[in-house]
Amino acid sequence: MKTAQQIIGLPVVSIFDGNEIGKVKSIIINASKGTIDFFVIDSGIRSLAGGVIPAERVLGIGEYALTIQQPDDISDIVKIPEAIELMQKNITVHGTRVLTRKGNLLGEAGDIFFNEEDTYNITGVEFLPASSDLKSGIIPRSCIITFGKNLLVVQDDFIDQLIETPSAIRTDIADEKKNIASFESAPAPETDYYEPSEPEQDQETAEPVEAPVEPETAEPGGESLNIEDISSDSSLQIPFESSAEEAAAELEAGNSYQETEEKQPEPEQHLSAAELFEQRQRQYLLGKKVTKTIYNSSGGIIVNSGETITEQVIDEVKANGKLIELVMNYEE
Repeated sequence: MKTAQQIIGLPVVSIFDGNEIGKVKSIIINASKGTIDFFVIDSGIRSLAGGVIPAERVLGIGEYALTIQQPDDISDIVKIPEAIELMQKNITVHGTRVLTRKGNLLGEAGDIFFNEEDTYNITGVEFLPASSDLKSGIIPRSCIITFGKNLLVVQDDFIDQLIETPSAIRTDIADEKKNIASFESAPAPETDYYEPSEPEQDQETAEPVEAPVEPETAEPGGESLNIEDISSDSSLQIPFESSAEEAAAELEAGNSYQETEEKQPEPEQHLSAAELFEQRQRQYLLGKKVTKTIYNSSGGIIVNSGETITEQVIDEVKANGKLIELVMNYEE
């Protein structure tokens, strides 16, 4: 079991040549899956200020270093749309407020615990109570409903299920896997049900049997997810990220696209995947404000903190290999 703070700052070592090629700068969380999907790397060797390592390319995370097979396992973040999308959502967990399903703010989230040996699933989050009347501990994954940008939404009874030590998380995971294995290997229960034989009927007097009417089923997506319907002890729930306003905006955008897709030709079909992604990234950044002064390799200022991002700014930042810094330092 590892925590996010334990890996921040770890050297990144390529076992292919035995060289240290950077350090872990931060992590990128996939809130919908509750996993760590990418590790952001700060490397002075690469042309950009940093790159990302997809979690599936990490060989291991030890006390001294995070190891990968070769330097090419570090990718330029601008070439991975999934990483950019997750980074823009800015799900940090650490420092967010802990909100119960019924709307009570009880404290803040601390460090993240994750299983470095099994797809980097988040197994728990440290709970820092706002009141001395509440106990601290580790919120188990089964109690977490939502990993949000500003809030960690949890079950109402999470206090009673707090885990005291990281070793207890390991025990809990082992027990859960054991229970699942026992359930899958258990024989099917015997029943006393026997298929009744059909009685012989006179063909002329037999009454026609009406076929049972199939109950109407709701169309997919016809019912909205109600947070109150989520079982408090379910360990397989999928957290949601979007607020009601975001969901409404996405729905409106989807409806608008559906109405116009047959009327308007796709203007971007002639572009390559990389060009299409860069074009959309530019459209997203335009008009935003830079939150950190960005320098070129000679120490000169490319763009000052507080400046509005324009096409010229993006071109100059990209030309100096500092696009990753711009992506990581902007605000609305």
